[in-house]
This record gives sequence, structure tokens and C-alpha cells, in this order.
Amino acid sequence: MPAEVANAAGTAKHSRRAALDTRWCGLTVHYGDPQIAIGVVFAVIALILAASFLVIGVQAGSEVSVERVHRVGYWLRKRWLAFLLVIGVFVVGVSLFDLPYATGTSAGRTMVKVTSGQFFWSLVPNRVPAGTRVRFDVTSIDVNHGFGLYDPHGHLIGSVQAMPGYHNELDLTLSEPGVYRIRCLELCGLNHATMENTFTVAPQ
Repeated sequence: MPAEVANAAGTAKHSRRAALDTRWCGLTVHYGDPQIAIGVVFAVIALILAASFLVIGVQAGSEVSVERVHRVGYWLRKRWLAFLLVIGVFVVGVSLFDLPYATGTSAGRTMVKVTSGQFFWSLVPNRVPAGTRVRFDVTSIDVNHGFGLYDPHGHLIGSVQAMPGYHNELDLTLSEPGVYRIRCLELCGLNHATMENTFTVAPQ
């Protein structure tokens, strides 16, 4: 079965996501669990690197034997390599198995044809009933664009690249009624910031 991103079904879904909303320059920015986790990991790594540079700076003026430098250096290098391998395996695993890119046939899905260009989105159809299993077939007529679909609460629930000459597909189950917003996530020209459209999920 294709991997799916199930859209929020009422407030219970959003409480599970533990989303944190912050206002910045008059705009509401949403942070869900993945963004918070990634931010914490990067903060920890930054603190470790800062502490390492501090220790190196303090010890820079002291005499250290070549043997100790080699011993400590190889000890750190092996563990750093192991850490990078773990992160790489995790990222590849999430990319392959937990992202909503389409696989298999479109049986049982409503096909939505998405055509992009500077600076517009065209969706046919542009409206489906709540609970519909949708497959977005996304392409471009000029340059590369980034198709990003945001739910009625402003959370990004799926994205895929729009490329001229190619058709990329995105599978989503849209359970929550409301107006979904499409934004371009890839810099495509002077009016990139205005490249938006809407997609309606109607109550059943």
C-alpha cells in the first residue's frame, strides 16, 4: 500500500501533534513534533561542538605529546563516523518508508491533476469530499516548483517537486473539511512568494 499522511481529524489529532504556534513579524509559524525534535538535536550538537572548541582553545597553549593527539583523535573519529552512520540510516529509513510519495496504482483514489507555472497552480478538480483518498499528479510547464499542501490550520502535510517534462505523484487522505492552501516551496522567480492557490475539502 502507498505510504500515506492522514490529515487531522478534529482537534484530537492536533493535540497529539503537540503543535506549538509562534508569532513572528505578524505571521503564525507552526512547530510540530518533528521540527521540535530536530531543533533539540541540532541544539545539542551545537553545544557539544562549542564545548569541544572551548576545550581545544584552553589546551592550545599546553604541551601535548603526538601519541596523545593520535590516540584522542582516532577515538573521536571512530565515534563521529558511527554517529553519522546512525543519522544517515535513520534519514534514509524515514525518506523511504514514512513519506507520502505514491506507489502502486491509483485504484480507489481521486486523481487531482496539478499543473504549475510562473506563478500559478491549476488543480483539476479543485474540490473533494472529506475522507477522500487523493493522488496529486504534479507537473510544471516552465521551471521547477515545489508543491506544498497546507491543511486548514497552516500545517504542511505533504510536498513534492513540480518538474517540467515529469509527473510526480503524492498520495494523501484528506479527512478534515476546510480550505487547504498550496504554496510554492522552491524559488522559481521574482513573484515566487505570491504563487499560491487553494484546494477545498467539503464536509460529507
